[in-house]
Amino acid sequence: MRRRKKQHRKFPLRPILVGVIVLLLALIAWELAQRRLYPERFRDWSRVIAYVPLDDRTDNLEDVAYAAEASGWEIVMPPRDWFRTALDGQPRNENGTPYGNREALFQWVRDMGRAGCQTFILSLDQLFSGGLVHSRSVRETWPLTFSKRATMGEIEAFRKYVLPVAKNPRNRLYLFDSLARLSPTVGYRGIGEAEYYALREYGMVPRPVLPDKDLTLQHVFSLYPYAGDRHTPAEHALEKERFRDALTPELLEMYLGVRRRKLTLTDEVLSEIQAYDNVQLLIGVDDSSNRENIQYNELRYLRTRIGDDVSSGIAVMAGLDSLARLFVGRIAQEAYDYRVRASVRYVGGTEEKHSSEFDLYTLEDVVKLHLDFFRAEQVDEKDAELQFLVMTAPENPEQSGAYIEELVSTLERNLALHIPTVLNEASNNAYGDALEQELLKRVPFAALVAYAGKYDQANVTGAAFAMGFSRYLYLRCDASGGLDADAAQVRQMANSMALTEYILHTRDPLNAYLKSLNLDTGNIPPDTPYRTQIPRKLSELFAPECQKVCGNLRNTELLCGLSPWATRKIESVSIRDYLFPWNRTFELSFTVDVSLEEP
Repeated sequence: MRRRKKQHRKFPLRPILVGVIVLLLALIAWELAQRRLYPERFRDWSRVIAYVPLDDRTDNLEDVAYAAEASGWEIVMPPRDWFRTALDGQPRNENGTPYGNREALFQWVRDMGRAGCQTFILSLDQLFSGGLVHSRSVRETWPLTFSKRATMGEIEAFRKYVLPVAKNPRNRLYLFDSLARLSPTVGYRGIGEAEYYALREYGMVPRPVLPDKDLTLQHVFSLYPYAGDRHTPAEHALEKERFRDALTPELLEMYLGVRRRKLTLTDEVLSEIQAYDNVQLLIGVDDSSNRENIQYNELRYLRTRIGDDVSSGIAVMAGLDSLARLFVGRIAQEAYDYRVRASVRYVGGTEEKHSSEFDLYTLEDVVKLHLDFFRAEQVDEKDAELQFLVMTAPENPEQSGAYIEELVSTLERNLALHIPTVLNEASNNAYGDALEQELLKRVPFAALVAYAGKYDQANVTGAAFAMGFSRYLYLRCDASGGLDADAAQVRQMANSMALTEYILHTRDPLNAYLKSLNLDTGNIPPDTPYRTQIPRKLSELFAPECQKVCGNLRNTELLCGLSPWATRKIESVSIRDYLFPWNRTFELSFTVDVSLEEP
């Protein structure tokens, strides 16, 4: 018999392959759609900072973003409308208020944590009060309303939306808050200059000093209304009658209520975070003095809660508008786990003095505070890897020219010897044009690690040290950000330089022009008939100053590496689109365009 050949069943391979390909394409299309719809789920969060700003001024937006980007990080923020402040008479936010959207911001923080973000810088003034300015006008607990069934107090919302993010040990939360300053903001909720100065003088009246054993919140609050003898109402201790007349019972009730609410919230946050090793908190002191004023017992109470170890990251700091940038530098310091050997040279001779009645600390105290915060080792110049040059007001005004020459020649020497240098111009513009002209003529700012020079001594030092440490640590330990990080560094330098020029040469003549039009320089009406002339006048005054800045940076070498020393040519820099964020001339915002030489 003939055997039959074994028949092998043929499988329909082609339809199977087609099906597999179709399935793969479907999966790819689904993932692409998911990435498009939910990009936050697929991004690399390791170098991202979720940031809730104090408000929408330049100090808290561009300055923070540039500092982060120049050190290799990316800042992600919620919509600007959610944290914007509007002065009286200015257009309101989408929700109809002049302050931030607290409920939306709390939910945004939670959502960022769920998406995978691991690093957060959060303003408690914004989350609890809708921004710094509004925090100075809220005098009692202000519940948040998330829905008809979800109304809760500030601390309860903090527990529900922020602390769950901290429960993930890989996450890092950097919170910053403010001690209530001596007076609220002019041009907000009806506060005018008369009320501002009256309340500031009222706050400056010396209060009774509590013994250490009596430093409790209730004891601090109980002494608010009284002068140093514990009996005389503080308003009766004012020497000027015009101040006493402005202090109505309603105004005083608001003022003292604001102080009680803010200190209570800060105290409760300190209690809530004490169980977390991955949460830090800075409390900024703004518009203060070195007297035993109404803030004095508040500060002593906070220090009993916090202690004296600034390096722990839970501390009271001089200044306020530099706190977010300080945390950018802190993030870099912790990410690289590197302790910088730094030296400080003062030029001018007044570092041991208070530069004005607004200063809580001397400049020397402020510098030490920031060195400790960044865990730096202060060493002699010959042993330092990073030098801070700090310009003070002149001890002897007749020697101003000699101080300027000392500073500028030291900068020239450092740059020639490739010594990484930060310039902290903390003289409160005491040298005027003379210092600025010599710096622009002889110092290529792009070769510096950082520069700050437009603030009071507390904030300018915070800005200079934050920018300096974050950029130096990036150059020393990483430098992988390439052109993006270097372009951000140029923007950071141009921004700081141009704002100094604005204060020195533009703001006063612009204010004179606006006053000639009978306009309030602290709150320009949005419907003014001069709304086209004002930008033209601003451009006429400010554009030449911007050209000075751009001329100093253009075609110079940007410091972009330390080991080995490396530079990159700046091909072009331009500054455009000037605007007032709050429709007042006190601060200015603009766009900086940069083109760098390709690697």
